[in-house]
Amino acid sequence: MARINPAGLAQLQARLAPRALRAAEAAAEVLKAKLEGAGSGRQYPSLPNRSSNENEYPAEQSGELARSIQARISPGRPGFAEFGSIDGPAYAAVLHFKPPDAGGRPFMNDAQHDRDIHAAILKSMKGGG
Repeated sequence: MARINPAGLAQLQARLAPRALRAAEAAAEVLKAKLEGAGSGRQYPSLPNRSSNENEYPAEQSGELARSIQARISPGRPGFAEFGSIDGPAYAAVLHFKPPDAGGRPFMNDAQHDRDIHAAILKSMKGGG
């Protein structure tokens, strides 16, 4: 069985971290853009924008969710980065995990399969570094 050289692994992780962070930042920017603006659903009198329909990203109402989308090096995981609602509003988890037919919008599940986000990640990774 092959043995991993700890110094080599540390070097690899150090080289991967900036690329991983660039990729996560690119993904976060695309996701933020998709969380801005009105949806195509119902306009409620108490909300500034039309709500989203099922299978749409959540519509912007206060802007808190979009502002919470960030990227960072994954804590405790050298060489890895992550993006999403980091320290976001309390309603973000409820919005994400509630079933769509009950008003939930699983925005991170959608982001996982979003071709625009995939393209942004790939483009950033090909950028070198």
